[in-house]
Amino acid sequence: MSAALDIIAPSQVATTKPARTLGDLLAARGLDATNIVAIRNTLHAEDISRDFRTLTDVIDANALPMLDRMQDGPRIAHDTLVLSFAALEDGHTRLTGFRRFLMRREGIVPTDIVYDYDAAHLLHAFIARAATPVFYDAFDEAGLEDLIGTLVVQWPQPMVQDIVEANDPRLVVAV
Repeated sequence: MSAALDIIAPSQVATTKPARTLGDLLAARGLDATNIVAIRNTLHAEDISRDFRTLTDVIDANALPMLDRMQDGPRIAHDTLVLSFAALEDGHTRLTGFRRFLMRREGIVPTDIVYDYDAAHLLHAFIARAATPVFYDAFDEAGLEDLIGTLVVQWPQPMVQDIVEANDPRLVVAV
């Protein structure tokens, strides 16, 4: 055997860095991912209308910030920090907000949702299909402003699990 095959220059060795998780990124920002949840927003099939055919239509109408505040049941605990993501293709998601969610009593709709006439169809379709409509007030949180609209994360399988803990190691920052 040739001695040349036994020597591999360091520049020729492929190095693979471990994938950076969302939890790692949050920790680097001084945020405790164990106290934050992430939600993947999609447009429910029963919410599709002439005005909202895709999630892009919802985003363009500035209605996405209300979409994740409407849940079928108390799926997000009261006073929880929430990272909101918009679903993209191939399981990717884009960060759209970092807010604190405060749960309202069952069936009580925040006035900013009630009086958003451009997105009224989303509210009415949600109420029509939800077994237990739960609404949240949401307040912006500081610390991730520069990542909103730019951070892309690979969402873990199964995709139907649309709310996960932000420290889930399967939430990997896309490069």
